[in-house]
Order: sequence, then structure tokens, then C-alpha cells
Amino acid sequence: MTDKSTAPGLFGALFTALVLIAWASPAPDHVTDRLVYEGTAERVIVSDCSDLQCFRVLVPWVLGRLPGPSGLRWKLYAAASNAAGAIAVWFLCGVFGLGRQAATIAAVISAFGFGSLYTLHDPFTSDPLMYALGPAITQLMLTGRTGLAVTLSMVGTLAKEFAAAPMYALALYHAAAREWIPALRAFAAGNAAFLTWTLLTIALMLKFNYSWGWNGVGSANIVGGSALSLWASQQTARGIAAAMFNEFGALYILAPAGLLFAPASFRRLAIVSLPIAAMFGYVQQPDRGLWNFHYLVAPLAAVCLSRAPAALAWSTVALFAVGNLRVGAQLPIAPIGRVAIAGSLMLAIASVAAALRKPTHAAVGRAFAINEAGR
Repeated sequence: MTDKSTAPGLFGALFTALVLIAWASPAPDHVTDRLVYEGTAERVIVSDCSDLQCFRVLVPWVLGRLPGPSGLRWKLYAAASNAAGAIAVWFLCGVFGLGRQAATIAAVISAFGFGSLYTLHDPFTSDPLMYALGPAITQLMLTGRTGLAVTLSMVGTLAKEFAAAPMYALALYHAAAREWIPALRAFAAGNAAFLTWTLLTIALMLKFNYSWGWNGVGSANIVGGSALSLWASQQTARGIAAAMFNEFGALYILAPAGLLFAPASFRRLAIVSLPIAAMFGYVQQPDRGLWNFHYLVAPLAAVCLSRAPAALAWSTVALFAVGNLRVGAQLPIAPIGRVAIAGSLMLAIASVAAALRKPTHAAVGRAFAINEAGR
């Protein structure tokens, strides 16, 4: 179990580090959604808005009411949301009994992963809030705080439709264990959140002539390849491979190994979430959309790392974070970033090897029983 008294200090440390990274991250050198979000923040309703981001109103509505420069407000929001997401992952690990060390490693991985750090570079997006809500909603539902979880999910869809996804993952999770009442409860909660998003979308379209524009039409074109096809058509094969690699980096090595050592309940949640993750990778830009599921990938990687020597585990995490300072936060440290990424991959392989060599509790128990029987 995790000690709740540790959470404020851990949040403060992560938030401070993320704020410093956000401050150091250069402004994007490409077109972003900043103008759309700032227009919604300033005017609340932007009649005839023709962009998919026009419908993601919650974050700009809130931030638009706060004082201070726009860029500062959005960067602070991104840092706070990602730090909160890391703490939610930390609590979620406690729910599944992953251990204090694994929980801390998972929180750090979540805070310094590609998706988190990229939103410090380009904070004008609803993504940081989703990175926090995914693990928070899941943890609240599993600990019986259904009302708060459902409220967060429904309100969260005003920022982005992903806020309904954790509920559907939990419905599958409980159904796989034939826990029908919790499964139906989670499914109904997911439907309530999805209905909230649907009503908002229809209202904005009918009353204020909102539309999804070219990017939204691509996402809605399910038969024609959706956003995945649109995104891939604008990339080279090398660009696609690089973008998908950057998404999880060393976690591609660590997380699959973590499936071997994770508790059966967490393994079940991760597996049933795969089709939902695949769907979001299809209807959204996959090199960013898949980080919504960091709350499953990071703990799996952490379970593996927690079985390796502490120095090896934390060295892997440190190099993973430094590499993401380059590919995520876009800090001008290309040579150091390349070395860090390569190093994190090598140390991840070493960590997996160390984890595999370490006997499990079940194996130790069997060896002890055999030893006792031979006496």
C-alpha cells in the first residue's frame, strides 16, 4: 500500500520539476491549436467555429477566467495536471498492491514520459487533463467512490471525449471476472459521460454553427481510416516509426515484461484496455493519443524495474526522462538526448534480464516447500 502522507510532497517535487521544464521548453516552431483555445478562453462561445478543438471547451473556459499571461496559465495547467496524473498513478498502484517502490517509479515515469513533457512544450490542449483523469477515475471507481468518479468522467468529456474511456475499460475489467454488477455500473457511467459529450457537441453545432472542420471529419471517417490515415498521409515512413517509438521508448521493453510479474487483476485491466487503446490510436493522432493509457503502461514498466537492483532501475528511469526532455519537451539537447535514449534502451534490457533472474514469491514458496519435504 502507498502512504497517503507522501503524496503532497511527491506532487510538489514533480510539479516544481515540470514547471522548470515548461519554462525551459522553447515555443513550438509549427502551427498549433493555440489560437483556437485562446479564442474559446476569451470569448467562451466562438460562433461558426470550424475545428475539432472548438468542442473541447472545459479547459479554456476555466483558464480564461484566471489572471495572468495566457502562456503562463496554460503551462502551469499542463505542469499541474501532469503532476496530478502521476500522483493518481501512484495511488492506483496502491490499489493493486504493486508496492511502494513500483508506485514511486510509475509516478516518475508518468510525469517524465513523452506525452507529459510534450504538453509542456505545447500546452494548448486538453491532453494534460486527460492524463490526470484516466488514473484518477479508475482509482476512484475501484475504491468505491463511484459518485465522484462519474462526476469527473462526465465533466471531463467537456474537455475531451477520452474521459469516458476509463469507465468502459473498467466495465470490461469487471465483466472478464464475471463481476456483473460492477461491470454494469461502469458501463452505465461510461454511457452517461458519452451522452454528456454528445449533448454538448449537438448543442454547439445546432445553436452556434460549430463544425469539426477537416481534422474532425478525418476522425469521424471511421471506414476511411479516420485520424490514423490522415496523420499517416502527412508523415514519411521514417517519421511514423520515430513518432511511435518516441511515444513509449524504453517502456516498449519494460511493460511487456511487467505483464509477467504484475498481479493478475492489474494484468487483466491492462489486457482488456488494449482494444480501447487501439480505437483511440485509430480515431486520434496515435503518437499522442496512446499516452492517455500511461496509467497502465507506466505501472507495468515499474513492476519490472522494481525487481531489478535499485541503482539499475533508477538509472533506467533517469535516462528515460532525459531522453524525453529532448523528444517531448523539445529542449535543445539533441546529442545528450540521443545518448540517453540509447542508454535507457540498454538499461531496460538489463533490467528485464535482472527481473527474470529474480525468483517470484511463488517460486520461493515452492522451493521452500520442497526443501521442507526433503527433511
